[in-house]
Amino acid sequence: MSEIPVVDIRTELPWEDDSLVARLNSAFTTVGFVFVKNHGIDRELIDQTFRACTEFFTSPLDTKMKYVRNPTTNSGYVCMEGETLNPSKPSDLKECFNICDTMIARSAADPEAQTLKEILLEIHRSATYVAMKLLQLMGHALELKDPCVLVDSHRDIGKGSAHNMTTLRALYYPPLPSSLLPKPGQMRCGEHVDYGSITLLFQDPGGGLQVRCVDGGYIDVPYRPDAILVNIGALMERWTGDIYKATPHRVLIPEEDIKRNSVRQSIAFFVHPDNSAMIQCLDGSGKYSPINALEDTLSRLKITY
Repeated sequence: MSEIPVVDIRTELPWEDDSLVARLNSAFTTVGFVFVKNHGIDRELIDQTFRACTEFFTSPLDTKMKYVRNPTTNSGYVCMEGETLNPSKPSDLKECFNICDTMIARSAADPEAQTLKEILLEIHRSATYVAMKLLQLMGHALELKDPCVLVDSHRDIGKGSAHNMTTLRALYYPPLPSSLLPKPGQMRCGEHVDYGSITLLFQDPGGGLQVRCVDGGYIDVPYRPDAILVNIGALMERWTGDIYKATPHRVLIPEEDIKRNSVRQSIAFFVHPDNSAMIQCLDGSGKYSPINALEDTLSRLKITY
């Protein structure tokens, strides 16, 4: 693997394009990552979201801590070194703001976080549409008897964390001046695979994301303002009997001073099946025993926090 493949989903019914379906299938069975063009989400909305994120994350810590993450709903603020995606390494050098329970996010009055929440909810709605389109494409790519089975297992996205744990996450990697000495092995984001079905990632030009190759080396993921980066999660890998690959990735601390002293941001949409879904191998292989989607997510969150 030397680069991330690119697919274009501009058509209204992309699953009717055999060539597109084949390219998506090839990407997910080999690399586990793909750039998706013409997804329908306006770049200006993404840039507005980054600006709202900057305003929130640069506010005083005591302000941000008013919105500290609720472990029950997986929603709220996570402080610097507040989570560890690679348990064998020191905690990550990043901050986050999660929206998992959209019902609470819409109703709660949070003055300092209101602008951020409103625009994240808008991204959530748009990303849900794209995710459903991709899940439909994947059903066709996997040649499932019912190609809608993946879409049907995600119908409760946006109905609250009691029904679905899909999470929109704003990630903020603050500057790391040379005077700040990271712990041995510490990264901005430790090597990991994502938890659920698929992840949609919106990037800024900061760079730093790396994907692990089959040979154990890494490739740098380029910044593409015209595309969303999509990757397979661990639960989807299991669901497909390892046909689709959940590939480890990480965000390193830059070596160059100019990049160490720069902010990096991204917005990740972690797509999960409905909490009630029982995940069993779609190919009928029985390679893995059935597992409940919510139980799988909660067990992984427990390790991270």
